[in-house]
Amino acid sequence: MKRILEAAHEGWLGAKANLVPGLVIIFFAALLVAAYYAFASVRDALEGLQSLRTAWGLGFSMLTSAIGAGLIPGLYLMAVGKSRHDGRGFLDVAFTSLVWATSMIWVDNFYNFQDWFWGPSTTFGIVISKMLLDQFVFTAFFSIHYVALGFRLRDLNYDFKSLGSALRDDWIIKVTIPMLVNCWLTWIPGTLVIYSLPLPLQIPLMVLIQCFFALEMAFVSSKMKASSVI
Repeated sequence: MKRILEAAHEGWLGAKANLVPGLVIIFFAALLVAAYYAFASVRDALEGLQSLRTAWGLGFSMLTSAIGAGLIPGLYLMAVGKSRHDGRGFLDVAFTSLVWATSMIWVDNFYNFQDWFWGPSTTFGIVISKMLLDQFVFTAFFSIHYVALGFRLRDLNYDFKSLGSALRDDWIIKVTIPMLVNCWLTWIPGTLVIYSLPLPLQIPLMVLIQCFFALEMAFVSSKMKASSVI
């Protein structure tokens, strides 16, 4: 139990370091949702984005996630000296973008499933139900592991043998729990906001929040890399 609490604390540190900007982003996302329902002009302005999301489908989700969660945070970390500036640094940015883009294959289809299973309603009960299934089933048992595997492979210099060793060395304690705690602190409020919008606008708003979350994940990943060689 002590080790689980320590791992959860490590995840909390990642979120705490970016708590204020994270809350600001979610606050403005919530304002956007409120404006969408309150003002026809805002709904009209978002129709173009909604049409683009509908027309491009999965391609829209993968491209925007690669840019918003991979490319932009990666270049930012390089600019502020938090990651390498050489060819390896650009390889890491490209690979991280690929991880986020391919993760949208599951996420996009899961959002469609949520809309089918619960219906398109944005009532309080439906939004809460979607958030619970998202965070405590889909994320906890699938999506966080996919992202974690990609990040650890990158941090282990793309060595699959080392990744295999990491998986056998308290993977849940050392990797999954810190990332999951970090994830919940951002995405529990984040998904409540996201699921308050119609389906075609959920992914664009998710990518906005995901950009910030990617910076958090980079912090947690760097802490794990510095503290131990998994």
